[in-house]
Amino acid sequence: MILRGGATRAEKRFKSLTKLLIEKLKEAIVTGKLAPGEPLAEAQLASSLKVGPVALREALRTLEADGYVTFRPDNEVVVSKPSREEIEDFYAIAGALEGLAARLAVERARPGEIERLRELHQALKEACQKRDVTRYFDANNEFHRMIADIARNERLYRMIEQLRQELQKTRTLSLRLQQRLDYSMREHDQILDAFLKKNPELASTAMVRHLNRQMEILKNADEVVKGEKP
Repeated sequence: MILRGGATRAEKRFKSLTKLLIEKLKEAIVTGKLAPGEPLAEAQLASSLKVGPVALREALRTLEADGYVTFRPDNEVVVSKPSREEIEDFYAIAGALEGLAARLAVERARPGEIERLRELHQALKEACQKRDVTRYFDANNEFHRMIADIARNERLYRMIEQLRQELQKTRTLSLRLQQRLDYSMREHDQILDAFLKKNPELASTAMVRHLNRQMEILKNADEVVKGEKP
């Protein structure tokens, strides 16, 4: 049967099932039931979740785009766990690019864009207060994307977007570091303050400091998660 909009009931059910699978797997990863680097045996996973392989593969592809899982060259799927070298590479480049974007954004921002940035900052604050790390991570992405957009440099924006896709691989580590939220929130306070003061250099410095701090925390995330360090 064809429903309004051209979708069949089967397609609707498939999308609903895929969405449910995505949420279940996200929860398992965030709560530690599935650890960083852990292989995901699709046949076993499909059996335990009582779903077909097509729906499971679709859910895993979405989770890959969001940084939760990684598809290896042999098509094996594992919970994302970037190496320290990858983290250093990602964030060193991110600091340079996003520091430049922050400086340009302060110089070129319009009043309505500053107001939107304040709204995104408020969303960050609310997520931090509720200790909702998933929501905080998503609001953080929007905050950084908005700054790159305000910079009005299309090539720079595309480079940052491409890099942030790579940074998504750090998501499973970031989400488990709830103690990092308060520090991160203060760093975002400083970035917004630079915009409100219309100080390009301060914005650039605050952005680079924020990303460097994130890099240092994530480099040790493996030990923190395992409880080998306080």
